[in-house]
Amino acid sequence: MDPEAIIEGYVRDVVRHLPRSQRQDVGFELRSLLLEDLAGRAADTGRPADAAMTMELLTAFGRPLDVADRYRPSGFTVIRPADAPRFAWVALGGVLVQWAITLPVVLRGGLQAEGTTSWAGRLASWWLTWGLGAFWWPGFLIALTLVAAAVSSRRADQPWTPPRALDRDQVHRPGLVLALTFWVVGATILIALPWLDTWAPGLPQPVLEAFAFTPDFLRERAPWVLLLWAIDFGLYAAVLRDGRWNRQTRRLALATNLGWLVLLSWWLFAGRIFRAEAAEDTVRFGLLVVVVIVVVDVVATTRRHLTAIRPPAA
Repeated sequence: MDPEAIIEGYVRDVVRHLPRSQRQDVGFELRSLLLEDLAGRAADTGRPADAAMTMELLTAFGRPLDVADRYRPSGFTVIRPADAPRFAWVALGGVLVQWAITLPVVLRGGLQAEGTTSWAGRLASWWLTWGLGAFWWPGFLIALTLVAAAVSSRRADQPWTPPRALDRDQVHRPGLVLALTFWVVGATILIALPWLDTWAPGLPQPVLEAFAFTPDFLRERAPWVLLLWAIDFGLYAAVLRDGRWNRQTRRLALATNLGWLVLLSWWLFAGRIFRAEAAEDTVRFGLLVVVVIVVVDVVATTRRHLTAIRPPAA
């Protein structure tokens, strides 16, 4: 086959992937480039160009679609390469979190699985509802990314300005004092809740029954919260005294958060907490939300620690 005919066909295959406004110029330039390269190869080998030599040249030059991408003007970038790994982790992590929250509830007979007795039926019900439904999250992320990319493209021509320095270790003492005060009041109420009928006998009986714990929870799982509360209170008191976090207090906070994850998971999966059904469902949903928040905090703290720029070792 004539080498020029092969190159001509290759060039046509490249330019058909380009906008019409580019085809003429790119086709002329690409044809000239390939013919010159082919002539150079023929001169180097001391023999006339043939089909095999031409195909070798075109194979090394690349597939027509890839070559067209080199000539194609850069378009609207939705997700930059630098952001792609984080986007993928956030999208996948959101789906896994939704599955982790909904699957145990459905298998226990809640949500849409009510009335389905077998675990296989509940699993199928979960997959057709909450399982597949969790994929709304990547779509939501893509929609937000499109908006962010549109805003970013409008600011592309603006000069870069340094970000405002943020001291993540410094604490707002008045705010922390207020938070610790609410914390002590809330912990006191929760500790006194098992004796609600003693210190508030005038409350209606439905209210007393709604906040009644199961004996197993009070005997086996509840006491451990006092240990974590004490550690956390001491930790935040130390941070309040210093006015800022340091490496040791950060590590202790991470350790206590992991302890909370273990304790809350135990509470969720080791049996009932309240006797009343409505209180049980409400508290379980609240604990799941808290677990998600703690997981996010642990991941963010660990990631910030791992990505911190440190001076090189001496």
